[in-house]
Amino acid sequence: MGLVIRDILLLGYLEGKPVHHRIPPFELRTFGDDAEARIPLLMKDGWLRESEPRETAGMLPDRALSEFLKRCGLSGEGTHAELTKRLVDHISEKDYEHVVPKIYVLTKEGKAELGHHLAYVLNAKEGYGLTEGEIGESQTALSQRGEPFTARDILRRALMQKISLYTMAGEWSKLRNTYYTAANFYLRVKDNEKALPYLYLVFFIDMSGMGNKNNVVPYENLFPTQKGMILLMDEIRLSLHLSMDDVKSSFLSSIARMAPRLPFAYFSPQVMASMLIERLRGTEFNGTKYIAERNVPDPASKSYHYIPYGRSEIRGPMKNVPAVKPKIMAPPSLRMPKFTAPPPFKPSDNAWPLPRIRKPEPERPAAPKPGLKKEEKKGFFSRLKELKELFRDDEEEEE
Repeated sequence: MGLVIRDILLLGYLEGKPVHHRIPPFELRTFGDDAEARIPLLMKDGWLRESEPRETAGMLPDRALSEFLKRCGLSGEGTHAELTKRLVDHISEKDYEHVVPKIYVLTKEGKAELGHHLAYVLNAKEGYGLTEGEIGESQTALSQRGEPFTARDILRRALMQKISLYTMAGEWSKLRNTYYTAANFYLRVKDNEKALPYLYLVFFIDMSGMGNKNNVVPYENLFPTQKGMILLMDEIRLSLHLSMDDVKSSFLSSIARMAPRLPFAYFSPQVMASMLIERLRGTEFNGTKYIAERNVPDPASKSYHYIPYGRSEIRGPMKNVPAVKPKIMAPPSLRMPKFTAPPPFKPSDNAWPLPRIRKPEPERPAAPKPGLKKEEKKGFFSRLKELKELFRDDEEEEE
């Protein structure tokens, strides 16, 4: 009985790993949350085993092998292969099994099962992003031809099928990423001549301005190809001994043979070839330089969707996003507290009667004493009047 795909991927991952190795959490998305619990079951069923001491004796460094052989009374001189052979031939495994590391080794049945499903293992290790259904469909189609094929052939056909689907669906951003995956696929097998055209197609999609679902990016938001990919193309160009003129001709021929028919592109292939030469020479993309040579998209076109830069339709309707309380406590605001009068005091029925305190009577003004007349303060004019009366009395007496 065969293994499921998850167990096959787990076998490919564990091969050569130390016995004490623990699967990191981010790998559990590929192998399953119960991957650690399935390892003893794979060993019990005969798909996996622990290594024997003689199989890992060659992992020891020369210095450790030489010192161990000298302790056992043997010569410690020679090459690494000679030291390993001397250890295995003249010393019992029980004497050095505690020195050599222990790793996971596939059994004969495990190697056969892994070889039959090697395409799944390569897809997981090299990160091509293919699903189990895409790989299985490609393997079935190749097996129906009756011709021999390898795991790389299965992955290559699955990638080409994915490119065709994205082209028919108008998912140009996804198609661009698949082109880069195909270039990475050929780079891993050291086939630079086939990898370079797919990098050309990545540059072609980037400078066309097309996105997923036939949406055209505004020219102001056009994102040029990353500098790292330009450096990769330049490294491949140097390895293939291509001049700048050779790059331009190979770019135009690759676009003519392999590029999809886009509903719109800001630049023609000839202008893109000039841009690529400038980028390979170290000049950054300058959008204002090519404004006169660009194609202007039509907002009324039905073959693609375009909204000019700055229009409100491109931003979509405004959504009422509920306010989120900040995690950091805001400083307190200074507010005057409201004064509320306390309720009137009411003694309980069981309380002792409190003594009544008489209210102090208001002080009355003291009555003036009889016979005393309070002198009133006189002003300047009243005193002047009194002096006039005194002079008048004196004149009358003289007469």
